[in-house]
Amino acid sequence: MRMHFLIVLLASVAVTSAGADTQVDISGQVRVRTELDDRSFDTANSYQDFALLRSRVSVEAAVAENARAFVQFQDSRTLGGKDQSGAWQSGTLNDGKSVDLHQAYLEVAKVWLDGLGLKAGRFEFVMGNERVFGSVGWSNVGRSWEGGLAWYQGDGFRVSSFLFRVQEENYATFTGDFALLGLHTRIDRAGLELFGVYERDNDTIGMFLGDTVRVADLQDHIMDRWSFGFYYSKEYHQFDFEFNGVYQAGQVVSDFTTIDLQAFMFAGEVGYNFAGAGKARIAAGVDYASGDDDPADTDHKAYDNLYYTGHKFRGHMDYFVGSEPAGLMDIRVRGRLNFHPDWTAAADFHYFLTAQDYLDPADTGTTKDVGLEFDVSVSTVSVAGVKLAGGVSLFLPQASFVRLKLDDPDMTENDPAVWSYVQAVVDF
Repeated sequence: MRMHFLIVLLASVAVTSAGADTQVDISGQVRVRTELDDRSFDTANSYQDFALLRSRVSVEAAVAENARAFVQFQDSRTLGGKDQSGAWQSGTLNDGKSVDLHQAYLEVAKVWLDGLGLKAGRFEFVMGNERVFGSVGWSNVGRSWEGGLAWYQGDGFRVSSFLFRVQEENYATFTGDFALLGLHTRIDRAGLELFGVYERDNDTIGMFLGDTVRVADLQDHIMDRWSFGFYYSKEYHQFDFEFNGVYQAGQVVSDFTTIDLQAFMFAGEVGYNFAGAGKARIAAGVDYASGDDDPADTDHKAYDNLYYTGHKFRGHMDYFVGSEPAGLMDIRVRGRLNFHPDWTAAADFHYFLTAQDYLDPADTGTTKDVGLEFDVSVSTVSVAGVKLAGGVSLFLPQASFVRLKLDDPDMTENDPAVWSYVQAVVDF
């Protein structure tokens, strides 16, 4: 009811208030996804089934062919679930009150000079193939940033700078803000993107007594992190190439100890595209994130995955979307085929290892073994107006990895993990 009222309100505003030099468009999306989940590895656990609903309504106003205002409302819920206050939503008189702003920003294409533009507000932000910064479209919520973005668009290149406020924490005598500042350059002819990101977290957990009383002789913030990297993509005849690399440096404060950051990531994929109506593609790649070889010292060498879209890269079952202390290496093979003009099938194979040895809880031995994952999916537009997709995934874990995840050194039998989904999307 709230979303329906919102649509009517936006339509009324668009019809009655748009000036002669303003064009207003309304769009939206409703997405329903059901999942069957048996990813626990524990033979005593049964599978879980649930359905997710994501609804978005957007209004976009283009003014004087230069300025643009965009507002996107979103409701995200589990069908039959509870709202933020813990009250049940389905079949009750509780409305949930879960509609929020996913995006709301202004954008100006020309600020005094040709090519100089800016964006400010709350918006999605993506760099390259989303291995470092991604919008996480698979998520039932998605990632948005709050801050500003400015750029200069030249002939065949673009230079952008951005400032995002991750956390706003102002106390009486000091600030606890977490801010992110970045510079990004895209060179179109070379298929190359270069970037640098600086994160400063002024949070003071464990470094202050109460909210305002400083503890003597301690640094005034807990993280300075620099990330420098590149993204390269190229097509040559029937081959395509894609490579990412990031190096991280800086310092964090943990338990009153300063830790030096020294970590890196490299990811690459090479694909071959077959001629013909099937548009078949096969590709092989590797994704390597460094791990920490000695957690007891004051050097931290485990790569932080920052703000990437993990679901695109590390398997559909999402075991490794976080940052692993031992790092991770993913060796993968992918294939795709349009076996009908309206149908596409895809299959991915992943072989997972940690970058550094981890201790098997069952004994004092170490290993890098993690497991194998198989993902198969099908999508179609054969039903008019609807995008349908579904998939099945299987994970075959190593026993040592299961013992680590379940924290059970006595585990001798493990349950291969299975997960599947069916999804329908209507855009309007």
